[in-house]
Amino acid sequence: MYFGILYLITGLLLYPFMVILVRGEKGIKRGILLKQIWSRVMCTLVFIKVDVTFEENLPKDKPFIFCPNHFSYLDIVLMYIVLPHNIAFLGKAEILKWPIISLFFKRGVDIPVYRGSKEDAAKCLVPAGEELLKGRSLVIFPEGKISDHVPQLAKFKRGAFSLAMDTGVPIVPITFYNNWRLFSDHTDIFGPAKPGVSKVKVHKPIDPKDFKDFVALQQKTFNVIDNELKKYEN
Repeated sequence: MYFGILYLITGLLLYPFMVILVRGEKGIKRGILLKQIWSRVMCTLVFIKVDVTFEENLPKDKPFIFCPNHFSYLDIVLMYIVLPHNIAFLGKAEILKWPIISLFFKRGVDIPVYRGSKEDAAKCLVPAGEELLKGRSLVIFPEGKISDHVPQLAKFKRGAFSLAMDTGVPIVPITFYNNWRLFSDHTDIFGPAKPGVSKVKVHKPIDPKDFKDFVALQQKTFNVIDNELKKYEN
């Protein structure tokens, strides 16, 4: 409840700036800046710090497809603290019904994914590819939703990896180790929600040119995150 109240209060305070500033091409960068501010304010008020390790320096002027595991709604908030890049989220189209955050999807900062059918879901890869060509990076949660068996990874969907094979843009796995212990699925009213330190690792980029098909690339990315989680849990 505390998190939800803060989300609404801080979101409403920032909303006039979002409406005015998030317009056109320049509005995308302004929108990302507003999200970075919003994320830092939220984390400060809920007393969550971020401890992030980069295996390799990632240039900001080069596009990447970032693929984090997804065990908590905190994952979304923290991406704007973890990554200083110009990023676009691929998020479920249901977000278009959410207050405040939907504005970013409607104005081109992020990209909605319609999941009524495989054909509908595949259509989002067209604008996603266009953003990569512009030099923007993408954030795609390859599990597609919060895992049903946290802290075990759910099966990865193919979208991010097909896109990487088609465009030649590297995949960057990201491991969120313990977000699920700090903030669970918001629908679980009795789940964990507490201050703490979120531990994150941004792994080395994986070049799609080293793989014969998207399946091999998909499995490699899965293994990187899965092995890291198992080491941490053990």
